[in-house]
Amino acid sequence: MIDPDSFGIALTALAVIAAMVIAFGLAILSDMAMRRREDRAAAVNRHSTED
Repeated sequence: MIDPDSFGIALTALAVIAAMVIAFGLAILSDMAMRRREDRAAAVNRHSTED
């Protein structure tokens, strides 16, 4: 039979790991979006200085 205490600890650990994975995933997506925005701004600045 499953011990209720160990089951609760396992669920807590799973929730913590899932939260960390989600947080890191969002951080990666945010970083990618920021780099894309910076690349676009750099491209616009390059085109405006070439004229």
